Amino acid sequence: MILSILVCIASLFALLWLLRRDQLSLGLPIAYLGSLLLIHVPGAIAHAATGDRLTGNDFVSTGIFYTAIGCVCFVVGVWLARTMTHVPAPQRPGDRRAFAYFCLVGGWLFVYGLSPLNRVTSVGAVIETGGSIWMLGTMLGLRAAVQTGNTQRALMWGAALAVYPVLMLLLGGFLSYGAAAVMIVLSILTIFARTYWRASLGIVVASFIGITFFVNYFDHRDEIRANVWGGASMENRLGSVTDMISSIHLINLDDEKDLTALDVRLNQNMFVGLAAARIQQGQVDFLNGQSVTDGIISMIPRAMWPDKPTTAGSGQLVADITGLELNRDTSWGVGNVMEFYINFGIPGLVGGFLVLGWLIGGLDFRAASAERRADFKTVIICFVPSVALIDPNGSLVEITGGAAAALVAALGWRWGWGMWKSRELAQTARQRPLRPPQPGPDPAI
Repeated sequence: MILSILVCIASLFALLWLLRRDQLSLGLPIAYLGSLLLIHVPGAIAHAATGDRLTGNDFVSTGIFYTAIGCVCFVVGVWLARTMTHVPAPQRPGDRRAFAYFCLVGGWLFVYGLSPLNRVTSVGAVIETGGSIWMLGTMLGLRAAVQTGNTQRALMWGAALAVYPVLMLLLGGFLSYGAAAVMIVLSILTIFARTYWRASLGIVVASFIGITFFVNYFDHRDEIRANVWGGASMENRLGSVTDMISSIHLINLDDEKDLTALDVRLNQNMFVGLAAARIQQGQVDFLNGQSVTDGIISMIPRAMWPDKPTTAGSGQLVADITGLELNRDTSWGVGNVMEFYINFGIPGLVGGFLVLGWLIGGLDFRAASAERRADFKTVIICFVPSVALIDPNGSLVEITGGAAAALVAALGWRWGWGMWKSRELAQTARQRPLRPPQPGPDPAI
């Protein structure tokens, strides 16, 4: 188990080295692999460090082993995508500040202004995935502020980043969605940190802080959600969060509550190991590509196919494969490691992560290259679907359907940016004073 954990961690730092070689990256592969490790490695460490205090060590050992295979294959996929892509054009000037604000305000409009439309068939999916463009504006603004040493702007963009996770916690009672957004935005800083070792240290420190915050949240989760879901006043909701902060403690593997938090919510290995054991014992069969087919079908909008048989959510699939009775009030994701394995075994695991690494790595490289040459339309087209692919705990149905909806949203944002710039240029041209004719030779001569 320890060797598998080390391979997982080494894969992350190898990926960091790969992306920092030419710094042509927005950090999206780091965000994916970091998110994957977050739901696998802490739980495995808890089992490895505490021995028999936690049950299911054999299942966890199997799960983290398969995760290690997936991590290596993902890094290879990213490497292949970057080697197959042409060298980008040199950096060109562009109105990056305006683009960052356009993305931030537009994304907030989708997330908060159009949220009532989320229940509308197909339209809701486009709005939900299209809202992620605020992350693009925030990461570019934050990167520029950090690179120029502008503390005031760095604080401003940091505050903009905090809006989504704070509101998600106070209005929805969830930590995971906000944490995923923060990880995506901050990953770009690991690419542009001054040295590799500074970036590595930043990852270690951020991981420790993040997991510490999680175990404290998990300890107060029921109270926070009771207030949020029960319709309590904002004062009471803030009070429950304040109680959590006031009693915060560093993560401690000798603390039973902390161990439970890691084992229950950051230990996807248990499900992977249970599924593998049941398949090997003949209790259930491989899916033989059924969920892959469902993922392809999910890309068809429900507005075009009202009776489409696929639906989001993977709790029932997890229950069927693992044999567990799961609480329906809690979200249970099948996860990429488990779903790739239960379809075709090890070949499915290897192939799935190679393709996923190739997709995210390729889109990330193209987005960074386009940003360097100020081709912001291409940045949008590559970035928004990439964010939809960064869902290591989701099902293929959710990932492919979300990516398809995100592409539609990206096309809309590309058109919106083009229209905004065209009007801005036209307004500038109208305000520019006309120059009197300059003396010169008669063009007829």
